[in-house]
Amino acid sequence: MATELRSSISELQSLARLLDQYERVYTRQRVAFFAPLPKQKQATEWLNDSTAVVLMLGGNRTGKTVWGVCEAIAHSLGYRPWLPEDDPNRIVRLTSGKPIPVPNVGRIVAQNYQQAIMQTIWPKIEEWAPAGMYAVKRDNRGIPVSITWKNGSKMYLMSNDQDDMAFEGPNGHWAWFDEPPDYTKYVGIKRGLIDFSGHLWLTLTPLTQPWIDEILVDRANEADGAVRMVKVSIWENCIDNGGHLRREDIEEFLGDLREAEYEARAHGNFMHKAGLVYKEWRPESPYWIKPFDIPRDWPRVCVIDPHPRKPVAVMWMAFAPTGQRYVYRDMFDNNLHTIRQVADAIKEAEGWNYISRQDRWVRPDTAEPVAIRLIDNSSREQERTSGDTIWSRFMAEGITCQLARKRNAEAGYDAIHEAFRLKNEWSKPGLILFNSCTHTKQNLMNFCWDTYATSKQRDLMGDKQQVRKNHDDFIDCIRYTYQSTFTYHGLKALIQSVDRGLVLTASPSTQTPKEYGWQTMYE
Repeated sequence: MATELRSSISELQSLARLLDQYERVYTRQRVAFFAPLPKQKQATEWLNDSTAVVLMLGGNRTGKTVWGVCEAIAHSLGYRPWLPEDDPNRIVRLTSGKPIPVPNVGRIVAQNYQQAIMQTIWPKIEEWAPAGMYAVKRDNRGIPVSITWKNGSKMYLMSNDQDDMAFEGPNGHWAWFDEPPDYTKYVGIKRGLIDFSGHLWLTLTPLTQPWIDEILVDRANEADGAVRMVKVSIWENCIDNGGHLRREDIEEFLGDLREAEYEARAHGNFMHKAGLVYKEWRPESPYWIKPFDIPRDWPRVCVIDPHPRKPVAVMWMAFAPTGQRYVYRDMFDNNLHTIRQVADAIKEAEGWNYISRQDRWVRPDTAEPVAIRLIDNSSREQERTSGDTIWSRFMAEGITCQLARKRNAEAGYDAIHEAFRLKNEWSKPGLILFNSCTHTKQNLMNFCWDTYATSKQRDLMGDKQQVRKNHDDFIDCIRYTYQSTFTYHGLKALIQSVDRGLVLTASPSTQTPKEYGWQTMYE
């Protein structure tokens, strides 16, 4: 019995020593134990390919800054200590694909020195950086301004409050902005990364700096683009979802927020777009996907939305037999100034053949199976000088269109909402965009409810019930297709008429679409 007791005590002592060693290693090398959340993993993968800018938009307490600090440490070391040695993302790489040199130079830019650096950035660096592997330099106020690693790498801590010229001179291999910077600071830092094919990342709650939305978000996640974006909700950091925050604490924090702040602090949506209509849509899967070869038997619809002072908006949508609709192409070209130029661009995109010696287009059997075209009914308005209409001019070019159903726009907006709704986490939305459709993406990310000029008017009158009539060209194109209640089978039947040349190759006419004899393929 005594022998067994001594053996048990010895085992407990050995276990205690191991736990003590583990705790010391964890405390001194915590970055090696970093366990990124799924969207943080995705952002890290982007930082290791040709992506020049990674944008992480998130609510408060979503782990943005922790991920940013760990990536800054990894870039200075040249590798990510939390990944296995055989992981393809363990070695940090530049946008050129080459491993980042060691030593290297990087910059961290926070909102200010006194609060952001001293109270947020520096404590997290001390918490996560390997102890004993770096030396810190402080200014006369005791604020850290640079870190020199034992391998020779340099990390500079900067403030958005500094003069613009402080960002113009130096170059470097990487940069990290924590919270929204001024545009001039961003440009200055990015200029300094060109020499080494460096990249940068931004982690922020979008309360300020609308330029980020207009310049970075608008082109994020485009096919073959250099900007990648991920949005992180505070709920993703809830303990229930594998995070670190209690549900009760999150609910208490969010309980007193107005809509604008709620959207920014909870979901990472820009505060100046609190009235965004389609909040559920994001430029990521399953809403925003890489293009694929659309089967020949999927019928297509082309929608045209002309404007007197803007480019003509043209959108193509394919209908799958499963019920999904795919926006697979859009066109909004400032270089197309006439109806004939637009018509020629439509024909070329759809695979028509141009016979130069006859100066005419011929639609071959291999052209896209466009079953019908819709056009805004403003196209039937006669011009004061010529008495002509946009509808008839497209008709003369062989682009025959039916007038879109525009009444009850709210029903069309609601139908788009319903199309974006996911029935469960494995389902596809009813409306999916190819990530080459950048104009439609821009509309979805900027289409907002109208607002009053002042907060006082809003408090007195309540929220407006009308949408803001800009960034709506392709929203209108989409809703026209829903208000027409097209069906896959109805459009398939109509393709037979198209293939026999009864629609797209008709002779110019002054008849209205109703008189022209369109088949009915509505529900």
